[in-house]
Amino acid sequence: MLPNFIIIGAMKAGTSSLFRYISTHQNIEPSSFKETNFFKNDREYNKGIGWYEKLFVKNREYAFEASPSYTKRHLFPGVPSRIHSVLPKAKLIYVLRDPIERIISHYMHKQSHGSEFRSLSEVVKNIKGNYVQTSLYYFQIQAFLEYFSESNILLVESEKLRKMPVDVLVEIFDFLKIHPDYDPAVLEKRFHESEAKTQPSKLERVIAKRTKNPYLRLSARKISKPFRQPIEKPILSKIERERLVEVILPDVEKLRGFSGLEFSNWSF
Repeated sequence: MLPNFIIIGAMKAGTSSLFRYISTHQNIEPSSFKETNFFKNDREYNKGIGWYEKLFVKNREYAFEASPSYTKRHLFPGVPSRIHSVLPKAKLIYVLRDPIERIISHYMHKQSHGSEFRSLSEVVKNIKGNYVQTSLYYFQIQAFLEYFSESNILLVESEKLRKMPVDVLVEIFDFLKIHPDYDPAVLEKRFHESEAKTQPSKLERVIAKRTKNPYLRLSARKISKPFRQPIEKPILSKIERERLVEVILPDVEKLRGFSGLEFSNWSF
């Protein structure tokens, strides 16, 4: 069994919630863990199709996975080519969130994992960095359009997913040509909310700076869990926000032209 469709991103745009919602469908099998990252780079891809197939063992009518790393072409080039070589007819779902809000959430996520110690101001100065480039959605889509037709790509607004999940699921199942089915109870839940993130302790910071050993980092995190403090959402200055809008707006306009969507909930 191999996927019929893939949620390709974006990071911190609601992919975890959408993965859980779709997973309640009786005829759709999710990958055994959400982010397989199989097509991310050659190292993952070289695990082989056999490895990938074993992530879908229930042999239902449909299968899917969700790996937001697939829409980070600035870090992981070649993803669309690898997907197309294995799944040439795959349908792709791209969840999009207000680009600036996504950057802030991405930053808080990295903070909570002890892998980001810079200020948000420092981060957004680098317009070629991961945070900003991941929010250039049309730039990311262009790589897929070299291998997949527009009709095989569905854009989903994160804000609409949050407010009207039933409408979004109906739209997705229509796109996939699958009879709608889901557990209404799960729609009341949100997964991986940034508001629940906590700040790494001093111990975690010391460990993170001295070693990349994941087991030591995880141990430090477990020990420190009772002492962690909630992360306060950082605020961009007016100048920083205006600069980001200047950088991102051209991409948003191209996205609007491509999709016909207004993205009226965004700050652009």
